[in-house]
Amino acid sequence: MELKPTRRAFFVRYFIYPYYFILGIIFYLNFDLSNISGNDLLLIAGVWIALTVIPGILLAFSRRRFGWFFWPAIINAAGWLARFAFSEEIYKDFKPLFDNGPVLLFMVVSLIALIYLEFYRNSFKYTISEKGVEITCGFFGSSSHMIVAKHITNVQLDRKFLYFILGVGNVVPVTSSGMGSGDTGVIGGFSGDVGTKNVRAGSFIGKVSTEKEFVANPKNCIYGVAYPKKVWEELKSMVL
Repeated sequence: MELKPTRRAFFVRYFIYPYYFILGIIFYLNFDLSNISGNDLLLIAGVWIALTVIPGILLAFSRRRFGWFFWPAIINAAGWLARFAFSEEIYKDFKPLFDNGPVLLFMVVSLIALIYLEFYRNSFKYTISEKGVEITCGFFGSSSHMIVAKHITNVQLDRKFLYFILGVGNVVPVTSSGMGSGDTGVIGGFSGDVGTKNVRAGSFIGKVSTEKEFVANPKNCIYGVAYPKKVWEELKSMVL
């Protein structure tokens, strides 16, 4: 059985890049920054930054991937820097492009990112056989590893609510070595000290609690496949 991640598994990215691209078209057609200045420019710039940075912040915290926070901010900084850091004498022949730099830069980057995403998704292949699960990834299949069937001790079906609605899921083979699981820890406590100039004493009260938590990634599980329960049943039959 050979499988690939579906586009639905990358729903957020297939949505956010077209969002930025379409937002850029709307702004470019309705708000030519070459003809706007003063308070109007500040207002439009504030709206643009909010509409581009806030989605990135929400994605960063919801997906725990903080690149979503940094790259919209970096693109905005680069775009506005191109407009204000150079004198008009330098770019007078390309003034509309420089003046609309933040908008155009987002459009270009989003389009490139969308094309890259399609190549990235297709770079993964999962092969299930009697021997186990082979995960091939990287452009031109440059990297692969095998999860041997006899080492698989458990098979998890990971379906978040959005995945359930979209009809996809992640199938996680857990091995005896701990692959397919992770630890998160929380340390809590307080300390106090009493003493005189020459004598001090202290104490610490607290505990450490850990729980198993798996963060799905196309490289470490059968990621974002259609009919995940069928795949889960197939893989489970190898273990039982």
